[in-house]
Amino acid sequence: MGGFIELYKIDKVKIKENLYPKISDTSLPDVFLETIDKRFGSFRDFLKSEPEFSAISYESILKKLQQEDYTLENEEFTALFDWFTWYYQNDHEGDEEIFAHHGFISIWHLTTRYEVPLLFSVTAMGIEEFYIPLLDHAQELTIDRILSSNDLLLMVDYLILLSFKVAVYMGSPDVELMRQSLEISKFDTSFNLHISTEKHLNTYLQDHDYMYRNEMTHLLEGGYEYIPGIMMNIKENLGSYEGPIYLDQSY
Repeated sequence: MGGFIELYKIDKVKIKENLYPKISDTSLPDVFLETIDKRFGSFRDFLKSEPEFSAISYESILKKLQQEDYTLENEEFTALFDWFTWYYQNDHEGDEEIFAHHGFISIWHLTTRYEVPLLFSVTAMGIEEFYIPLLDHAQELTIDRILSSNDLLLMVDYLILLSFKVAVYMGSPDVELMRQSLEISKFDTSFNLHISTEKHLNTYLQDHDYMYRNEMTHLLEGGYEYIPGIMMNIKENLGSYEGPIYLDQSY
C-alpha cells in the first residue's frame, strides 16, 4: 500500500499576512494543470466548482481569517491547502518552505504501509484501551484529519516508550544507546505511560487474537529500531506549538 500522511501545524499570522491576499483576490486568472487535467481559478471559484467543498462559505472563511484568534475546521484547511497546492504548483513545486511562508508548516510525513498504522491504529488503540482507563479524569482521543497538538504529543510519547519496551524485550544490544537518545529518563514520572505500554506489549504477546497483530509484529521484527527516530523528529518539529494538527492524506 503506497502513499503517505503529512502532518501540518499552522502559523495564523502567516496565513493572514501571506495567504489571505491570495484567497481574497477574485480576479486571478484560470490555470490549467495537465497533471490532473483540470482548470482552476480563484479560491472563490474553486469552492464553487469542487463538490466536496460546496458547503464551505467563501465569505465565512474570509471573515474568520480576519479575526485575531480563529480555528480552521478540517474542511476549511483542506480547501485552502488543496487550492494553494494546485493553483501555485509551478511556484512551489513541493517546496515546504513556500508552504510554511503561507502558514502551512509541515511537521513530518508518515508512510501508509507501517508508520501510519503504528501511530493511528496501534498507538491510538493502546491509549484508548490501556492508558485512558488509568486516568482520574475522562479523556477522549479524537483522530480524524485534524487532532490537537496535545493528543499528537501523547501518541508520539506512547509509541516511543512502547518501541523502547519492545527493544528491551527483544534483547537489543542498542538498548542503552536508545535509552539515552530517546531520553527515556524523562518518562520516569509518567507512571501511567509505563504501565499502559507494558500492558500493551504483554497483551500482544499473550493474545493471539490481538487486533493489530501484523503491525505489532513489524515493530518487534525491527520497527523498534527506526520508528522511535521518526517520533522524535515529529516531537522536535512540533516544538512548543499548541493548536490543531491537520492531516493531508495522499494515496
